[in-house]
Amino acid sequence: MANCSCIIAKPQDEEVSVLFEGNSPLPFFWLMLLGPEDIERYQKQLEDIPQQEADQFDTTISIDKLKAISRAAERRDYVKQYYKPCSDLFDDWIYFMQTADFSDMKIYIDLYPTSLSYHTPENFTESLLKAINCFDEQKEAWYEGTIAGTCGYESRHKGKRRLSESSEAYRKLNRQNIYNGFENKIHLERKKPFKRKGRLILFFIILGIIAGLLFFLMK
Repeated sequence: MANCSCIIAKPQDEEVSVLFEGNSPLPFFWLMLLGPEDIERYQKQLEDIPQQEADQFDTTISIDKLKAISRAAERRDYVKQYYKPCSDLFDDWIYFMQTADFSDMKIYIDLYPTSLSYHTPENFTESLLKAINCFDEQKEAWYEGTIAGTCGYESRHKGKRRLSESSEAYRKLNRQNIYNGFENKIHLERKKPFKRKGRLILFFIILGIIAGLLFFLMK
């Protein structure tokens, strides 16, 4: 079991490679790879894992690469309709997943760490089913338009290709996330209007008193 939810590849002649990491809420690009049958199979898998001994079990679900990527591509209209600013990133992410080295043609997704924040495995898988129903029925759902909320953060894998290097959309959104955080920090630091106004008023009061004294002394 991994420390956080992740997408894993098994490249040829290499160690297992973690491509992307996420947590709660799950990156919704990941969910676009899944179908109802995948979630039902995952629910049965979760039910067989004792929570106290989870670290001794394989908590990943394997899905067919070609089928999963085709399913996600078919859901592109959903991204375009409700998350248009993320369309370019979605296209780049799909292309990256398509060309990444999955030697056994399987994509492995470990969602178990995120499932622990739900009361039961059933609650977790129900939320997954609701999410993919929104995709297929073109119903708007709430997701963050951030790296964490869309594709997840790229892990330090040993792959020859990296999304952060090949996708301008990824780099742009990442800079935007950092910049917005910086802006919010500066904004909070500037919330001291009363202190500044108080000092300014006190200055003018003192200036007025001095001017008044000078006026009477000169009479």
